[in-house]
Amino acid sequence: MRKTSTAILSLVLSSLLPSAHGQFGGGFAPPQPPSPPPTETPAEPVKPTTPAQTAPAGPTEEEIQKYEEENPDAVQKPADPKPADPKPADPKPATPVDPKIEQAKRIECKAPEKSWIARLDPADQKALEEGLGYALPPMTANVKWVGSTATKSAPNLEGNVVIIQSIDVGNIAPAIVDRIIAALGTMPADETVIVIGVQVPNKLDLAKKRLEKSATKGNICIDEDGQWCDALGIYKKPVNVVVDRNGAIRYVGLNEKGAAAAAKLLLAEPKKIVEVAQKPVATAAAPATAKDVGFPTFTEPLNSSSDLRGQPSPPLKVQTWLTQEPNMNGKLVVIDFFATWCGPCMAARPHMNEIAKQYASTIAVIGLSDESKSKFEEGLKKKNLKENDFKYAIALDPAGVMKQGFGIRGIPSIAIISNDGIVRWQGHPNSLDAGVLDPLVAANARLSALNSKSAKSGSSGRGWSK
Repeated sequence: MRKTSTAILSLVLSSLLPSAHGQFGGGFAPPQPPSPPPTETPAEPVKPTTPAQTAPAGPTEEEIQKYEEENPDAVQKPADPKPADPKPADPKPATPVDPKIEQAKRIECKAPEKSWIARLDPADQKALEEGLGYALPPMTANVKWVGSTATKSAPNLEGNVVIIQSIDVGNIAPAIVDRIIAALGTMPADETVIVIGVQVPNKLDLAKKRLEKSATKGNICIDEDGQWCDALGIYKKPVNVVVDRNGAIRYVGLNEKGAAAAAKLLLAEPKKIVEVAQKPVATAAAPATAKDVGFPTFTEPLNSSSDLRGQPSPPLKVQTWLTQEPNMNGKLVVIDFFATWCGPCMAARPHMNEIAKQYASTIAVIGLSDESKSKFEEGLKKKNLKENDFKYAIALDPAGVMKQGFGIRGIPSIAIISNDGIVRWQGHPNSLDAGVLDPLVAANARLSALNSKSAKSGSSGRGWSK
């Protein structure tokens, strides 16, 4: 009985315990030492398994080689490795410069042939030569085309050789333009020389009438204010300038045949785009100011007018001059606001006569009344006076423009204006004496001298628009 139980127990255990050959194989596994307790590790999510796929067999090397031989364009070849750029590229690459175009500059000009040169006044020659090598000055707004040119568009000068000849219908007829055109002779069909006659601003009404009827073959214009002529260096005598394709003045002061020969020489030059510099504009020095010459200042209170001392004067407005208008150039101007009906005004007349006489070379005295001419003459008659009893200029301003400008509330009232248009003194005629006038006269003389000097340094003193 015990044997049977033992055999049955052995059979049951053999079916439950794993063997050394399998998890649940027959037999007992050899005893194993006890395992240490497992170390806890974070659980990893279980990844779903996918059934393994068997890759299809690829082509053999012989098949690949044969395909490449039969289809060479279909084979992708690895690109050549790009060498590293040793320098980083500029974020804004410089704009390429056309080698045919040079930077703006004054063009070097060759001397003309001696037989080309016209006899000119040295001042005219110098004024013209100042523009040599510089760009042709642009035409101003007051250059007006006349004759046949006025009925069509003005000539396009860009890219063409140009001859500009000054004319004056009072002295030089526009026929000189036709003589230059004749000297040019027959030109090739693809070459053009534009000839322009410019009338200087002299006797403009006569010039316009004659030039509108002119049959000249050239392009004729009138420079009404002389600004373009001044920029070119053209004054009273007839002169010319010759301009190349790039707009640079290359020759000046030539005779008619010389101008034509110079133009042909410029036509023969190889075409090359050159940016030509503009002629620098000479600027006069800044006008002298009160600080430069030391004008005295006056601060006495004013009761009969607005205080404009140290401020620009209102423009001188006169309706009628009863005497000859005075020469105010470079002088102090003393304005006496008065009227014939005003007793104190007429009482100050001898004093103002004395000032006008004593300072005749440095002061211009003007008596200004807001009376009408009839009222003024009637007032003089009542005082038994005549206009020549005033030893200074007399003018009428019935509208009272100047009186309102100075805010005159009572007369007589005096205002003194310096050569720069600034009010320097205001007050009553009786307060006007040598202590006031002498310092003002001296300062005004210094102001005139400084401004005259700066004006001479800024220009040659010749020209139409000065």
